[in-house]
Amino acid sequence: MTFTTGRMTELLGFSESQSAWPGVDQAIRAGLPKSALLNVARLIEPEPALANELAFTVVPKSSLARRDTLTPEQSEKTERLARLFLLAEHVLGDQPAARTFLHRPHPELEGRTPLQAASTELGGRAVERILNSVEYGLPV
Repeated sequence: MTFTTGRMTELLGFSESQSAWPGVDQAIRAGLPKSALLNVARLIEPEPALANELAFTVVPKSSLARRDTLTPEQSEKTERLARLFLLAEHVLGDQPAARTFLHRPHPELEGRTPLQAASTELGGRAVERILNSVEYGLPV
C-alpha cells in the first residue's frame, strides 16, 4: 500500500529509514511509542473521550498511563488500525467517510463494525478485502 507509506510513517512515528517493511517490522517488534497509538486513536476518533476509549481497547487504561512503549502485540494492533483507516480514507475519498465505514456494522463481518473486526489479524484482513472490493468495483 504505497499510497499510505508517508502518512503511516508520520502517524506511527517511524523514521524515514523505517518506512520500508523491514524497518516497520523491526519497530513493531521493538514496540511502538504510546504516542503512535494516541495519534491513531485521535485520527479515527476526533472526539477526545472516544479516542481514549479506542486506545483503551488496544491497551488497558492503567497500562497506558504507566508505560511509554507498547508491546509488540499492541504495536501490531495499532499499525493495523492505522493501515485500515488510511486504506478506508483512500478508497472512500475522505476521513469522514472512512470514519463512518469503520463504525458501521457490516454484513460481511457478521454484523460487527470494521473496528470491532480489526481487533484480530483475520478480522483486519476481512476489512481489507471489503475495501479492496469497493476500490476495484467487485461485489461485496
